[in-house]
Amino acid sequence: MKPSDRFRQKFSVVAFSAIFLLLNASSAFAQADRLTVDYVVKVKSVNGQLFHVRAEIKNISEPRLDISLPTWSPGWYTIENYAKNVLRFEITDSKGVRLPHIMTKSQTWRVETKGISQIYVDFDYRANVLALNQAKITKDYAFFTGTELFVMADGHRRNQSTVHFDLPAGWRIISALKETSDPMTFTASDYDTLVDAPTEMGNFDVTKFEVEGKPHYFVSTPAGSFSRDKATDLTKKLAKIATADSAIFGGLPYEKYVYFYFFARPESNASGALEHLNSHVAFGGNGLTATPEDLADTAAHEYFHLWNVKRIRPTEMWPYDYSRENETPLLWVSEGFTNYYEMVAQYRAGLINRDRFIQAVSGAITGVESNDARNYISPAEASESTWVGYDTPVAFGISYYTQGQNLGALLDLSIRHDTAGANGLDDVMRSLYRDFYQKGKGFTTEDMIAIVNRLTKKDYHDFYNRYVWGVEIPDYEAILGFAGYNVNKNLRKTPWLGLSFANGDGGLKVTGIVDDSPAAQSGIEVGDIIASVDGNPQWWRSDLSEKIGQTVKASIRRGAIEKTLDLKIGSRDQVNYQITELPSPTPDQLKVREAWLKK
Repeated sequence: MKPSDRFRQKFSVVAFSAIFLLLNASSAFAQADRLTVDYVVKVKSVNGQLFHVRAEIKNISEPRLDISLPTWSPGWYTIENYAKNVLRFEITDSKGVRLPHIMTKSQTWRVETKGISQIYVDFDYRANVLALNQAKITKDYAFFTGTELFVMADGHRRNQSTVHFDLPAGWRIISALKETSDPMTFTASDYDTLVDAPTEMGNFDVTKFEVEGKPHYFVSTPAGSFSRDKATDLTKKLAKIATADSAIFGGLPYEKYVYFYFFARPESNASGALEHLNSHVAFGGNGLTATPEDLADTAAHEYFHLWNVKRIRPTEMWPYDYSRENETPLLWVSEGFTNYYEMVAQYRAGLINRDRFIQAVSGAITGVESNDARNYISPAEASESTWVGYDTPVAFGISYYTQGQNLGALLDLSIRHDTAGANGLDDVMRSLYRDFYQKGKGFTTEDMIAIVNRLTKKDYHDFYNRYVWGVEIPDYEAILGFAGYNVNKNLRKTPWLGLSFANGDGGLKVTGIVDDSPAAQSGIEVGDIIASVDGNPQWWRSDLSEKIGQTVKASIRRGAIEKTLDLKIGSRDQVNYQITELPSPTPDQLKVREAWLKK
C-alpha cells in the first residue's frame, strides 16, 4: 500500500506545482552538499576468515565526526558487541595520512575533521561464527549482515550509500541490497536499510520465482545440500504464503525478497530464523531430512515480520538505537501476533486445513496455561525483560511468542464478535501499517487500543489491563464461544526429561538439569551435547509420547569424549485444552466463525 498524503489546506494546482518545484530544487542543492558514506567489502583472507572494510566518507562539514558500529542486530535481542571482531582500525585523510581518534564508547570512535572534507575508515573484521547475527567466512562461502560490518557516521543515518564487493575468483554474490548495473555494486537508501541486509558470497544454490511480478530467491547453502525437487516444492508454498500476506496489506512492500537458508549447524545460540527488511535467514537442519512443510512453517513466521516489526514497530524501537538494548512492552505483539499470522497465512494459503488451524489455537492456549510462570509474569513484562535471556535460559519466565499468539486469536475473535464479523485483527494490522509505519513513526499500547476501540465502538482497556499488563486467565469459554466453539480441559501425560537446552555445536547443549529427573538419573551433565536419541539427530522435534516409560539411547559428547547413555523417558501431567464445535451454534456464532475462518 502506498502512503496517501492528505493536506488540511487547499491549494490551487498552479500554486502547489510552483511550491513543489521550488522544494525539489532546494532539495537537489541540499543533496549535493550532503555527507555520503560508500563502502568496499573485500574477502581479505579465506583461511584467516577476514573481511576488509573501507568506508569512504565525503562532504564532511562538521568539525568532528563520531563513527559507530552497532552492538546488536534487530530481531535478535542480545548485545553482541561487534567491535570485538574488529582488527587494525584506522582513519586516514584523502592523502592517506593517519588521523588521530579517540574512543568515546565501546563501539564509537571520534575524529577531528575541522578543515577535512573526506576521510577513510579501514579495518579488518574476523568472521568466524556461522549464526543468524554473526559473520562467517569458509572456503566455500562467506556471509554477513550489515550490522556487523558497516560503520555509521552519526547524525547521517538517512543518507544513501553504495557498497562494492571484492571477491575471490569464481565466487558469485546475492544480497538483499539493491542491485546496480555493476554486479559487484549495490545501494541502500539509508543506513537502516544498509545494516538490515544480509549478503552471501561464494558457492550456493538459488531457486528464483516470482510473486506479483517481483523476484524472489531461495538460497540454500552449502550447494547441493537441499535437492532441487524440494526447493521447487518449497518455493510454490512460499509463493502462496506471500500472496496470502500481501492480500492483508494491499501489496508487497519491497522490490525483491531473498530467503537465505543454511543446512548446516549454527555455531552459537543464534539459531532458528531471523527476519530482515526484505529477506530472512534461517537454519534448516539437515538438508536430506528437512521437509518443505517444516521450512514453509518457519518462513511463514519470518515473512509476516516484513510488516510486523520491520515496518509496524513499537515506538521504543523507532528509530532503532544500535548502541544499547531497546526495551519495549510490545514484543508480545511483534512476535506473538507474528506467531498467530504464521498459522493464519498457511491456512489462507491452503497449506493447512481448518482442523490444523484450530489445533494451533488450542495448542497456544495449552502452552500458556501449562506454565506456572504465567501466573506471575505478564506478556508486557516478558516483552520488557527479553534482553535478560533472549537466547539463554532464565530461571522463571514465559514466552511472549506463545502468549501473544494466544492473545492474537482472542483479540481477533473479540473484534469480530463486537463488529458482527465486519472487522478483525487484519484491520488492526492494516491501521498500524497505514497510520504509523507509513507516517514514519512507531506505535504504543494506547495507540493500538485506540484502533481496536474505533473498530468495535467499545473500550478494550479492560482486556489489556487484565491480560496484557495483568496475569488473569482469559475467559476462553466465552471468547471461543463467540464463534460457536467449546473449550474442554483434560489431563494428559506428556514426555518429560527434566533438562533445558540450547543449540550447540553438533546437537543440543544441555544448559540445566532438574534434580532426580530422568536426565539426571541417566548421567547426563550440564554442558553435554546431545547429538541424537535412538539415532535421530532431531529427536526434540519428534513425538516422544509413544516412548513414555521406555529407555532410549542418547548419544552425547562431553568435551572430546563421546558416549551413549540409557535415558528413560519420564512423564508428567499437563492440562490440555481442546477446542470443539458446539452442537447447535447460533446464526450469530456462525457468522463470526465464517468471518474468522474465511480464506
